[in-house]
Amino acid sequence: MAAPVLPPIGDDIKAWGQNLTTYLQRQLSRFYHKTTDDNPSEDGVVLWDTSKKYAVISSSGAFRQLATKQATPASSVGSTGDVIGMIAWDTNYIYICTASYDGSTAIWKRVGLSTW
Repeated sequence: MAAPVLPPIGDDIKAWGQNLTTYLQRQLSRFYHKTTDDNPSEDGVVLWDTSKKYAVISSSGAFRQLATKQATPASSVGSTGDVIGMIAWDTNYIYICTASYDGSTAIWKRVGLSTW
């Protein structure tokens, strides 16, 4: 498998994150999709996890979610396609999806943001 090429990290980590998000949105169809046979033994392999609906990177023997912004949920119940592990944020809250959407269970939790 050929290693994907990601945007370089510069001095501005926020700009890098924005560039990475744009890159992921444009290149998603070109990503290799993670399968149950994939082994995270080599650090730095980026794959798209089709079952969890987010990008993962191999690090220290495990696949870890890349923090990519998902759509902010309209309610704690979420919507079709929401799965455990998704992360979203806006100017007031960080949202974490704690289960997969079933139409009635509250699956999104949120924590308020404040200045310090």
